[in-house]
Amino acid sequence: MSADSIVLGAGIVGVSTAIHLARRGRSVVLVDRRGAGEETSFGNAGLIQREGIVPYGFPQEVGMLVRYGLNNRIDAHYHLKAMPKLVPFLSRYWWHSNEVRHQAIANAYAPLIENSAPNMQI
Repeated sequence: MSADSIVLGAGIVGVSTAIHLARRGRSVVLVDRRGAGEETSFGNAGLIQREGIVPYGFPQEVGMLVRYGLNNRIDAHYHLKAMPKLVPFLSRYWWHSNEVRHQAIANAYAPLIENSAPNMQI
């Protein structure tokens, strides 16, 4: 078997890349260690959400911070040994997640998301 292109990963990005290459006349081999969409795409249903223009902000409420700190959440988990390396990143993430700064970031992202698929209605 010969091909012009090999795409590694059959998640939404890999499959989309393979389709676009094939539409442009390339012969494509799509390779994944599992079935298409069984890994990352399985978790996010293979969707790119245009309405999701507001990035996920770091919690600002004390109660929520305590629950994350106790590793008492299903949406995030950390290892205590990793914290020294993570603290600088998490501090910046928390700082930029305050209401005013977070809104400014969301406003800056909006045109990028809006133009990601110009033929669709938001």
